[in-house]
Amino acid sequence: MTKLLDVGPLELEVLGVLNAGGEQSVSDIQAHLKKAGNDLAYTTVMTVLSRLYNKNLVQRKKEGRAFLYSPAKRKDSSAGGILEKVKKSLFRTERLAPIMSLLNSDEDLTREELEALKKAVEAKLKEK
Repeated sequence: MTKLLDVGPLELEVLGVLNAGGEQSVSDIQAHLKKAGNDLAYTTVMTVLSRLYNKNLVQRKKEGRAFLYSPAKRKDSSAGGILEKVKKSLFRTERLAPIMSLLNSDEDLTREELEALKKAVEAKLKEK
């Protein structure tokens, strides 16, 4: 079983990308990371995914000549489980802390990011 400390910052970032969407190719993940300001070489992203696969944190399936990656399904070592542990260890009972830290950071969110956040909050309010 992989421990949280065995996962580096870049691996956590890639797990976050995978957790946000379904099956994704190396190119998909690379594009998402670039959009988030982390411009990595294709081979770097592929190496990170291979390491996560070897740690049983992601699964992959062959589609044509490429692999599609997604978070592992196993409960004890799933990417979601690791992300939950990180969230709990960083923010404990302060559930608004991650959102507020985004709003209060020195790196201003773009108008598009703020609109997406607003939409998500409005959708959640409609559920209540």
